[in-house]
Amino acid sequence: MLIFSSPWCTSCKKISTSLEGLLHKREDRFCLGVCDIGTSPSIPSRMQVFSVPTVIIFRDGREVGRLQGPLSETAVAKALEAHL
Repeated sequence: MLIFSSPWCTSCKKISTSLEGLLHKREDRFCLGVCDIGTSPSIPSRMQVFSVPTVIIFRDGREVGRLQGPLSETAVAKALEAHL
């Protein structure tokens, strides 16, 4: 799982906290990467990320899901469980 975010984005901070909580519960099932769009602008461009926060779920190196915007921990957990 890869989250595209920025330090100034309050929704990004909220979803990052939710994802870190889920990671601690399910660290045997997934890993989390974070891409700061300000530090690495070419990566979001290549991944067609146009807004933050954007979470891309990968399985076996392929994108299987994408979440955008401010989401609750429940919504993120539901999307993640669908792909585990």
